Amino acid sequence: MITVLVARLLLAGIFAVAALAKLADRGAARRAVTAFGVPQTAAAIVGTALTTTEFAVAALLVAGNRAGAPAALLLLAGFAAAVLVNLARGRRPECHCFGRLSSGPLGWPTLARNACFAALAAFVACDGQFGWPLTAFGIVMLALWLGPAARRRWMARAGAADGLALPDRAGNIWTLDRLAQPRRPLVLVFSQPGCGACDLLLPEVARWQDDLAGRVSIALVNAGPAGHRVPIELIDERRAAFAAFGITATPSAVLIDDGRRSDVARGAGAIGDLVDDAVRISDQSRLSRRRLLQRATAFPVVAATAAACDSDRPTTDVKALQVEDVWMCDQTFALCTTAPCVPSATDPNISVCDCVVVNGNSIGSKNCSDRAQSGNKIRSAFSTVNINANFAVLSCPSGAAWANCLDVECEIDATNPARAKCQCVTVKSGPSITFGGGCDTATCTSTTWSAATPEMYQDGMRQLRAAMDRVGKPVTFPKPCPAPK
Repeated sequence: MITVLVARLLLAGIFAVAALAKLADRGAARRAVTAFGVPQTAAAIVGTALTTTEFAVAALLVAGNRAGAPAALLLLAGFAAAVLVNLARGRRPECHCFGRLSSGPLGWPTLARNACFAALAAFVACDGQFGWPLTAFGIVMLALWLGPAARRRWMARAGAADGLALPDRAGNIWTLDRLAQPRRPLVLVFSQPGCGACDLLLPEVARWQDDLAGRVSIALVNAGPAGHRVPIELIDERRAAFAAFGITATPSAVLIDDGRRSDVARGAGAIGDLVDDAVRISDQSRLSRRRLLQRATAFPVVAATAAACDSDRPTTDVKALQVEDVWMCDQTFALCTTAPCVPSATDPNISVCDCVVVNGNSIGSKNCSDRAQSGNKIRSAFSTVNINANFAVLSCPSGAAWANCLDVECEIDATNPARAKCQCVTVKSGPSITFGGGCDTATCTSTTWSAATPEMYQDGMRQLRAAMDRVGKPVTFPKPCPAPK
């Protein structure tokens, strides 16, 4: 039957593409396996076994072996079970089911996609029997898989200003017209899951939404459904609004008044100043709203002076500060403190590290001009801006290879502006200190971590603390990992 043949070859193509995509990005596939709950020591073995199994299923299907379709069904059932377990636990790790072709956090559409493929496998396994029921089931699953994303795109085309049409946690769609009330400025605060600096800012965002209700509209735009206790939290998993507003790192914010946007404010201090600008615009109604926005964006010295006079907040307008032989800069940078790395395909002395792009204070040996972002190029620096209770200092012994990422050039991921690939120098001698590894000493040899020597780390802590004290900002360092028993 021709339809069974087409279905069988299509299913084989799906498994072959999934395997090839994982093979082309083995580092990300290994990290995805770890994120699903597999111990890091076994991640490489499990990842290789998964890719091999997908290739084997594809080969069985191409050869017409009767075991091919049942094997595909069994594998898809295993995938679905793993997804269900993670969703039941409230976890949404990156799937990387099709490598870089379709990476993204788990969700119910992931289950619907697996069910759609399972319907295809069942059709082949049954040799075309029960065709109509399986076809109907597959179409329903296809709609549940592609429908939410298609609806968001349609809503954006249907007409929200600047293409903003995002759902909140309850599934309600919000547009700029709905957010921006008449004669009321709007501040959009951009965040993403796993951003420690964002988490620290969220209580302030919730307070602004409560205290400034009726004067300023404030909405949190989150790159994933983190479930924060913020009244208005919009979910932008595809980062469409991030791209529309030029957001390349978090936390960031923009002010919109009478359809006009301010420049992007990066970092908690700048966002606080932007909210103050919005309050002044709202309160000083006797002046032209357009003129006020022009003043707020054209004369940042006025906003900085007003912030410095606020007795409830420390000075936050220092963008560059030299301490001993390093510079502290308040700007966008790549943060690699917990970054896993893989050997470069072209240079054995280089490790390619998967780092995050953030805004805030960081230190490095290069001055702030040299470290400033240029297009999709940024520099890595040292900071504790995203430190939280999940971080700890892991000491690795001499001989365990590590990557030195300080001041190296990085390239922002074109598909995910919150991530960057950094070309770090591989160090194969001497002890090292890293924030990665989760206090598991076995990872010192199973993974190449972005790290530093103990002396570099101690100097960095001292210099960062001195710089932050000079600008009146708190700094938190992670605790050492507990000693092995």
